Amino acid sequence: MVLVRQMVGIAGAHQRGSVALEFLMLFPLVVAMLYAAAIYSVLFYSKYQLQDAVDKAVASAMRVDRSRAVDSDSLQSAVTTLSTSTLAAVVSGLPGAVANAVDDGASSCAMVSSGGVDLLQCSIQARVNGEESPLVKQLSFGFLGAFPPLPETITVQSVIAI
Repeated sequence: MVLVRQMVGIAGAHQRGSVALEFLMLFPLVVAMLYAAAIYSVLFYSKYQLQDAVDKAVASAMRVDRSRAVDSDSLQSAVTTLSTSTLAAVVSGLPGAVANAVDDGASSCAMVSSGGVDLLQCSIQARVNGEESPLVKQLSFGFLGAFPPLPETITVQSVIAI
């Protein structure tokens, strides 16, 4: 019985600090996973907000009075004008970081034709990690690169038949 106690005591003495070492090795991985989850959550919610903006811009085309349109060109012009102004208004109402990330040159509403059907297409492109106003911040680990890996831009689009 004494021999068993001595063996257990010796084994316990050799394992002292192993839990601390395991914690020390796993803690950075757990923190990195939590950080990445938070960053991706912000990114996906921002994409949802941008998608909602283009959906509202496209839906505004349904408010155009088609009985007042003289011809197809005037209808297309009225639809494009209304949806473009709606898109600008909705984007300006987005939270600051999301609105600042939107690339004005790549955000538009335009008429396209596909198979003889006139379509209104609205799209927005936003910079995810630009230098001026990043949507989210990445951590830089020097030679290991940036974490978490993110796309340069996110693009959303919505289309409706007119």
